[in-house]
Amino acid sequence: MIDKDILKLVKLCEHWANHNESHKENYEKWRDIAQEKGLESVANKLNQAIEMMDKSTQFLLSAKEELS
Repeated sequence: MIDKDILKLVKLCEHWANHNESHKENYEKWRDIAQEKGLESVANKLNQAIEMMDKSTQFLLSAKEELS
């Protein structure tokens, strides 16, 4: 018998990873705007957030694969 909580967690990991991607696109847009405005420090911080979002997505997808 398949554990319903495990199935739910698989779906949640995939959902969260996809959600991260939509946030990442928004971060990139505003990073570019910050760069255009000469706000290099802000743009750098947004780049760091983008990198962290990528790592988060990788961990979520890895967890999903481990559960599958």
